Amino acid sequence: MKKIFYPIICTCLLMINDSANAQTKNDSLEISFKPYASLRGHLAVYDNEIALQENVSRVGAKIGIKKVKTTFLAATELHLSLFQGGPSFNVDGNENTEFLDIQTTESKQAFTNRIGYIGFDFEKYGTLTFGKQWSVYYDVTSYTDQFTIFGGRASATYVGGSDGGASGTGRASQSVIYRNQFGNFYLGAQAQVRGGNNDKFIDGFGFSAQYKILDELFLGASFNRTFLSNNLINQHKIIGLDGQPTYYAAGIKYLGEKLTLSVVGAIEKNGDFTQGSYLNNTQELIYPTVVFDAKGFEFFANYKFDDFAIHGGYNLYIPDRKNLETENNQIPISSNFKVNDVIFGLNYQPIKYVQIYAEQRLSFGKNALNTKDRSVFAVGMKIDISKTFTTTLSAK
Repeated sequence: MKKIFYPIICTCLLMINDSANAQTKNDSLEISFKPYASLRGHLAVYDNEIALQENVSRVGAKIGIKKVKTTFLAATELHLSLFQGGPSFNVDGNENTEFLDIQTTESKQAFTNRIGYIGFDFEKYGTLTFGKQWSVYYDVTSYTDQFTIFGGRASATYVGGSDGGASGTGRASQSVIYRNQFGNFYLGAQAQVRGGNNDKFIDGFGFSAQYKILDELFLGASFNRTFLSNNLINQHKIIGLDGQPTYYAAGIKYLGEKLTLSVVGAIEKNGDFTQGSYLNNTQELIYPTVVFDAKGFEFFANYKFDDFAIHGGYNLYIPDRKNLETENNQIPISSNFKVNDVIFGLNYQPIKYVQIYAEQRLSFGKNALNTKDRSVFAVGMKIDISKTFTTTLSAK
């Protein structure tokens, strides 16, 4: 890995140096500042109850300082918990946790970190960013992660109830990402540098490639691998863990003026985990962490009218129960464990910046402990506001 990333780092340093030399020809700085907020909340009906829930509200800002052909970037985004309520069923609201760390309590903090990075935009030479940011794996799985509340459960993006930070599949933590466009090709490369105790120079890497077939039609594929300690894998103490977590995704999307269609397929190996259960030799009920392989499929469709849009889609995620036997040849996850969701809804925009939304999830799957997934109907509102401020200053 050192042989791969040393040349990349050296090349980026040379680009910064070349740009700095060119900057002597121009004494002005172009500064842009974009604050934004997306405030969202809804009433959700499930299990013969109704609950007021927030829907991953967020506030953030992006800063760019441009000198000739180099822009110095910074961005931050915080999750704002409006109502301090229960689960919103939106997996995009999952928080950052370590791989194999199952959350048993919900955070009640008013603000939690979603995004934070710094970096460079070298124009035709691409962008290089450092921090917590959307991964290159998500470059493709984002094709179908477009629902207002539900969805995103079948692409192995938000694994183990997390935001995909430690796995590098969602909002990748402590990541270095390079992206560039070459004609109709869009390429991305990612490394995670979390300082993990895994005897590896880096903690994970990934790649994405997208091709613009037509102005409205894109085809993409992405790959990600996370590095765990070989000792952890070889000790066989984690049920089902027999290799490094690895993720593959491929998709296609059509972005028409009125119609949006997208499909994503995903395969993960040793890449997702849940809480299982079994009886040990003393007939005591044990709840271990179980790592499993799975295949997933997501579909999303949206049609826009003048001031409202209708959408629908499907999530199917099927875990593989092979090689998960424990003592007494028990398998600690249910044979019915899978995600099987039909989703449909609408968005209405009565005035600028404001949307009224309604969405229904019909769930036909069960979790690892054989509990039926909830079918949920929600109706709510979101307010999206942003403003870009630009100015030019003397560099002296």
